[in-house]
Amino acid sequence: MQTEDADAKQRLMDAALKLFAERGPDHVSVRDIAAEAGVTHGSIRYHFGTKEKLYVEVVRRLGSIDEHIDNMPTIGELERLSRGEAEELFRAFVHRFVRFQAKMGEDSVAAHRMLQAEISRDGGPDPVFYKKVIRPGHDHMKAIIRGVRPDIRDEETLEILAFNVIFQCVMVRIGQGIIKKLLGTRRLKEDSVTQIAQLIADVSLAGIENAEL
Repeated sequence: MQTEDADAKQRLMDAALKLFAERGPDHVSVRDIAAEAGVTHGSIRYHFGTKEKLYVEVVRRLGSIDEHIDNMPTIGELERLSRGEAEELFRAFVHRFVRFQAKMGEDSVAAHRMLQAEISRDGGPDPVFYKKVIRPGHDHMKAIIRGVRPDIRDEETLEILAFNVIFQCVMVRIGQGIIKKLLGTRRLKEDSVTQIAQLIADVSLAGIENAEL
């Protein structure tokens, strides 16, 4: 029975991810998800309670940027780092996040589509998606930038700098089809991903160091 329950729950997660990616959560019903998963719509109530709670679980499953800050200092600890330590963490963050974006582009078409739909949505991403996927990593990057440039106190400037770095990393996933075409390959090599990450880190750090107050 437990195996059957786990199987049904997994099929609901898979179905929800697929449909949310194709239509957006506002245009997917509980019955749509159940039909796609091949279960009764009561299964959603049993496993998740509501469609909104199912959406939260799908968002968590995407492997958000949280995975890449788990082993990093907390925001409070970041604010006490030296400039050299902050620069080292900046590079580590960028390399981890670029590798994650490259892997997602290769391994999960549905997750790629859902993320792309959310960041392109008119009026901004879904509030849950924003809170669970976007904001945590963005705040970490902003704290790291404070360590690199402690003289920058303006919050708007810090938000823009953090957005610039994060979005360059995200573009590795969005533009993966283009870079593969340019390189004449069906799958990005690890060396290519590392080189891209290195360039993003180098260019971004140079821009941050030269940013005017």
